[in-house]
Amino acid sequence: MIVAAIIICSLCCCHSVAALSSSPEISRRNALRTSYTAAATPILHQLLSPDIANAASNLGLANKLSKRDPSMLKNSVFNIPPGPQHCPEFMFGDWDVTMKFRGFVFPSTSISKEKLVANVGIPGFQKLSIATVGDVGREVTNYQMSIDKSSKMEDRKLSLSTSINGHLGYDAVREVIYDPKDNPNRISIDFIPNRTRNANRIELFCNGRESELVSAEESASGQTVFLCAE
Repeated sequence: MIVAAIIICSLCCCHSVAALSSSPEISRRNALRTSYTAAATPILHQLLSPDIANAASNLGLANKLSKRDPSMLKNSVFNIPPGPQHCPEFMFGDWDVTMKFRGFVFPSTSISKEKLVANVGIPGFQKLSIATVGDVGREVTNYQMSIDKSSKMEDRKLSLSTSINGHLGYDAVREVIYDPKDNPNRISIDFIPNRTRNANRIELFCNGRESELVSAEESASGQTVFLCAE
């Protein structure tokens, strides 16, 4: 059985990600096929192929993403703090991830593209303005990801540090501070002094999180798809 997973945070960029587990126990070749996005603003989590969401709930994440409409993905500033994200069993283990840039979407219809691109301070235009996509537009980035079998959670320290270093092309992260048991909604990233001019420290806060598992029987693609957004 071929299994696909979609992992999404928040961003108005779209990336195609293919990953291969390093574990020989389970054949997961092409198991992680996704558009992966991560960022600082809950505007657009993903541009999802409509066939994945055909049989999904009309209120589910897959259906929202299939609309390719940023207005479908709304989040309140004041939410009950969400719990940690747990991943399905087929994602357990260590992964080598390849992220490929495919394009971007401007989330606002009321602000012109010309006005947006004139402000270089907008997330996505400067390196490290989006933590997990440190260089938006970089064609190919390789990094590592690990899902712990006992906790069912992603090793954020590993994935963030290798993703940021991979996007920059050199080692810049000194430490990723994250304790999901203490607070699953805050991550601190410290950089090696003078290694990058755009960031000395990044603080990430999450105020919303959702996920959906679309079975192979429900998906028009015939693949099991896992989506998560925060």
